[in-house]
Amino acid sequence: MIIQSVNPTHIHQLWGKVGPMLESACDVALGELDCTIDQLKLQLVGGAQTLLVAVEDGDIKGAASISVVSLPNHRVAILTATGGRGITNPDVMNQVVAWAKSQGATKLRAHASGARIRLYRQQLGLIATETVVEKLI
Repeated sequence: MIIQSVNPTHIHQLWGKVGPMLESACDVALGELDCTIDQLKLQLVGGAQTLLVAVEDGDIKGAASISVVSLPNHRVAILTATGGRGITNPDVMNQVVAWAKSQGATKLRAHASGARIRLYRQQLGLIATETVVEKLI
């Protein structure tokens, strides 16, 4: 399986395949979505985030959206949504890390809760570095 980045001009062509994969990853926080699947699509089309696809035998098996942000001490690649088969495979994730490094990233981060935390820890070696709490205001 190989990871490929998708040019924003091709998001619409692939959305029927990758949209459902990513939709399952949209977390609900306090009963309201921070980002709907339609808003995620707009961010991908607009270039605010990048779509990465996991391809095997010419077929898309998994997808991830990722944003890269610059902070004072690091450039952080943030996995915002992942879905499909094999996207959290360690070999595939090594390719995601290589892509992130090519974008100047010095850290890889993923927002996760529940079972996804365990998956990221067991499959990818990611560690929980902080707990985020929130309140609607």
